[in-house]
Amino acid sequence: MPAFLRAGGRSGNSGVRVTLDDSSELSGEATDRIKAREEDLMWTDPDNPEKSMEGMEEVMVDKGREGPWFVSYSKARRAAMRSGKPILVWFTDTQFSPLCRSLDSEVFSKVAFTEWAKGALVRLRLDFNVKGVSGGQGQSAMDDKIRKENYLEELKRRYKVQGFPTVLVLTPDGKVAARYRGYRKSYFDFYEGRLKNDTGKAVDLHGEWRQSMAGRGYREWADLEGRKVFAKLTRYKSGQLILVEPDGRNIRAKESRLSDRDRAWIASERAKRGN
Repeated sequence: MPAFLRAGGRSGNSGVRVTLDDSSELSGEATDRIKAREEDLMWTDPDNPEKSMEGMEEVMVDKGREGPWFVSYSKARRAAMRSGKPILVWFTDTQFSPLCRSLDSEVFSKVAFTEWAKGALVRLRLDFNVKGVSGGQGQSAMDDKIRKENYLEELKRRYKVQGFPTVLVLTPDGKVAARYRGYRKSYFDFYEGRLKNDTGKAVDLHGEWRQSMAGRGYREWADLEGRKVFAKLTRYKSGQLILVEPDGRNIRAKESRLSDRDRAWIASERAKRGN
């Protein structure tokens, strides 16, 4: 039985954070520390949860997109974690790279690819053709441009990108499943076939990761519209839940707005502890 469902529980370390967003792997020591802290989380009465905490319906809304592509790395990672879909990361320079434009026109903009990708992938475009936007007093367009360039350069270093175009397939938990550098014009069938094959491999790898996380209390939750989030229950009181995602983000949820499967799971866990 999960620790937070034990009778006589008390308020635990509600601020625990399981941070996967900035690295593809956790050290053994860090994993042990996270497990030890997770064991302190109990079924308890929330003490006035933070007002800034978002509800489940709010966090399901996709943000940070430009058309079908995300432009924010962190938001793409979170969308992938919630959907269980791999991430297609496209490092591009639309201004100076003819091959980037060819890859877009021959593969990424084709109807057949976009229809497949809509159900199979979270798409992230990191375009080094950066334009700054003025944020009013104290933030010039140049400041914004420099900030964006630094952000992109950091991601470029993290993933060891040497040129454009570079395309990565990441598992939702951040592991690199495939890497493609460059593009040969008119090889779109081969390129698309390879992407589909490696996307399947990424799904398999992520399935193994989810199984390991299930042993620590994480599971898939869904609302009445079928939208899903992968999280762990940390608090429950009178039909009000607080879930925590693997990256440490807390979510408020109402039992009445959850799927039949989730409500049955809650009822089963409550029965185990005599509630």
